[in-house]
Amino acid sequence: MPYELFIALRYLRAKRKQVMISVITVIATFAVAAGVASLIIVLALMTGFREEFQAKILSGTAHINLMRKDGHPIENYRALSEQAIRVARVRDASATLYKRVLIQGSKDIEGAILKGVDMAASREANEVFRFTIEGDAALLAQPEIEPESGVKTDRIVVGRQLAESIGLKTGDIATVLSPEGHLTPMGVEPRYREFRVAGLFESGLGEYDATWGYISLEAAQRLSGAEDVADIIQIKVEDVDDVKAIGREVIQAVGDDYTVQDWQELNAPIYTALSYEKLFSGIALLIVIGIAALNIISVLVMIVMEKQRDIAVLKSMGATSRSVMWLFMIQGLLIGVVGMIAGLAAGLGLSHFANSNKLVKLPAGAYALDYLPFHTRWSDIILVCAITIVISFLSTLYPAWRASRLDPVEALRYE
Repeated sequence: MPYELFIALRYLRAKRKQVMISVITVIATFAVAAGVASLIIVLALMTGFREEFQAKILSGTAHINLMRKDGHPIENYRALSEQAIRVARVRDASATLYKRVLIQGSKDIEGAILKGVDMAASREANEVFRFTIEGDAALLAQPEIEPESGVKTDRIVVGRQLAESIGLKTGDIATVLSPEGHLTPMGVEPRYREFRVAGLFESGLGEYDATWGYISLEAAQRLSGAEDVADIIQIKVEDVDDVKAIGREVIQAVGDDYTVQDWQELNAPIYTALSYEKLFSGIALLIVIGIAALNIISVLVMIVMEKQRDIAVLKSMGATSRSVMWLFMIQGLLIGVVGMIAGLAAGLGLSHFANSNKLVKLPAGAYALDYLPFHTRWSDIILVCAITIVISFLSTLYPAWRASRLDPVEALRYE
């Protein structure tokens, strides 16, 4: 091996008369390890929370919403859905109609949002099939018919929290009142209909489970008194991170009379806050690594002071100033690399343990998640390693430069 590396390893392993240098070397290595481990854990926490929260959000909402620019209902929604599906990287598309209503059970009445589901679309396009935990969501397409009167009763799937708060269970009758009234001899009266509860759903998002219900698209049209129209075409795509480009392709396919709104726009405040929080947390912990690197400077300065005679002998035997400088730079880098490896092992191990055991629990109902997930990314690991090595390298420059400037004659004058 190069003699600079050999001597640097020898200096780190040698038993010194000054025990304090060994102690400071251990402290410097531990400080770098602690900084790296902290940064790995925090980045894994922020990444995990963002990814899991995003998965929860996207499980209940469309990746892209297609609607008319003028805000009018979409009449040709079936043909429009077929056009959208033919666009590359579009997985599914289905029409929907939203209605704000009051829904009454046996105990109470609450405001709710009913989503009309196009039951003719694929199951993958409608999240109600994944969320239903009791009953059968497929019954939405089959209104209940009274044997004697022949009266049809539409069906509804209600959020579990909403059902508990107003007193509904599978098989009950829910009375739905729409604010859009209809004209009667007594004037305008609220429009109301009765729905048979076909099941309960649970999405994991408290806001949805406490305020949402699913009915068929046809039932939503009847409830609102509208014709055969839809409000929005909901689109699922293959790459959720490239929704901007896919949205532009959809507009090119369907025409300029329409506009799109993707999930990133709908949830921009939340994801902007999470991104800044991850950035600021990373900067704070980088400062910790920088402070830890100051210990490397202290160690190298003390070693240079202790090894002045050795440096003078090396220079007398022909070692160049550059070689001496490299000797101490390698020594400082070794401290940083050992600390980095120990920190990586500790950070990755703790992140895996915390994630697999769901160590950090969250209050029920306060967040969309039950616990804080830890997801490590290779890009984060590589970035942390690169920054640690750079900071460690920079911390070696001044002590190594001082060592290279040492005059061997002055160092050996009194030996």
